[in-house]
Amino acid sequence: MANDNPYILFNAQIHKDWKDNGVKYIKLVELESDLDIKFFELVPDSEIPDAGETIYPIDSEDILELLEPMKHARFLVHEIYLEEED
Repeated sequence: MANDNPYILFNAQIHKDWKDNGVKYIKLVELESDLDIKFFELVPDSEIPDAGETIYPIDSEDILELLEPMKHARFLVHEIYLEEED
């Protein structure tokens, strides 16, 4: 059976690609989950936070820390934000 999960883990390549494509800000959105682990979606160039959401500059220490593995959290990117912008 194919994996229908549209999310992939945030990584240094995605960070670099976003910077190369001019992304300035990243919004962190907590996803609903029944698991003991928290999942957060990273949304590029979203500058208007909704309630409880946080916006970070792409080069902030907070975003760079997301590249390091964490035991109780995963930082995910939806495949729609990974389209090549050639």
